[in-house]
Amino acid sequence: MFYSQLKERFSILAKEHSLLGENIAISARILKNEEAIGNPTRQDYPLLKGKEFLMEANFRGCRGQAFTDAPCEKVSTLAGILALPIEKVEHRALFIASLNAVIRFLKPELETVHCHNDEPEECAAEIIRRLQKQPVAKIGQVGLQPAILAKLVETFGADNVICIDRDEHQRGSSKFGVPIKWGGEQETAELFKQSDVVLATGSTVINGSLPTLIKLAEKNTVPLYFYGTSIAGTAELMNLKRFCFQAT
Repeated sequence: MFYSQLKERFSILAKEHSLLGENIAISARILKNEEAIGNPTRQDYPLLKGKEFLMEANFRGCRGQAFTDAPCEKVSTLAGILALPIEKVEHRALFIASLNAVIRFLKPELETVHCHNDEPEECAAEIIRRLQKQPVAKIGQVGLQPAILAKLVETFGADNVICIDRDEHQRGSSKFGVPIKWGGEQETAELFKQSDVVLATGSTVINGSLPTLIKLAEKNTVPLYFYGTSIAGTAELMNLKRFCFQAT
C-alpha cells in the first residue's frame, strides 16, 4: 500500500510537470567510497566496510542517491523507471535514487547528496540538539549509524539507547556499550514499545521495512524521525519527518 501510494504520487508529479513524455535519460551508477562519503576520520561506517553501496541517479544534472545492499546500474527514461515492479530490492533502490534526483530537480533546495568526511559527526550532533528539546528518556535507533549512536550514548547513556540492525555480522555484538539486536519483527516491535522517540535510517525505504515502522510508530504513539539522503524524496511526498543537516 505504502509503495503503491508513493509510486502514484511520483507518477502524478511527473505528469504534472510533463516529464514522462520527454526522452530524458536517468543514469544510475554505484559510487566509489571516496565519492560517496569522502575520507572520514572514523572508519566504522557500513559503507566503508562494503556492507552497503551508494547508488546515484542523475536527472537533468540533479543528483539523487540511495543506500542499498543490492545495487544495479541502468540507463532509462523516467517512464521506464516508473514501469519497474518495485517488489524487488534492486528495483526499489533504482526507483528511490531516481525519485530523489527528480524531486531535487523540481525542488532545488532539497538536500539529496550524502555528506562527506566528518560531516556525519556534525549532523549527529545537530540531531542530538533537536532531540534534547523534547522530553526524551529512551531512544530507539533502527539501523546502526555509528556517529549517531555514539552521540546518543554520550548524551543519554548506553542504558537509555536501543539499537537494532539487519546486518548479520552485527547480530549479538555491542557498540559503545549498546547491544546491537537483530532487526526482526519481534525486536522492532519491542523497540517501539520501549522508546520515547525512534530514529530510523532512510534506507528502510529501500529494504522494505519502512511501512512497518510507520505502523508501529502510530500504534505506540511514538515520534518517528528518519535520517539520511535515501529518504529525501519519499519524505517530501509522503510527509515523513526527516533529519539531514549536512547533505547538499
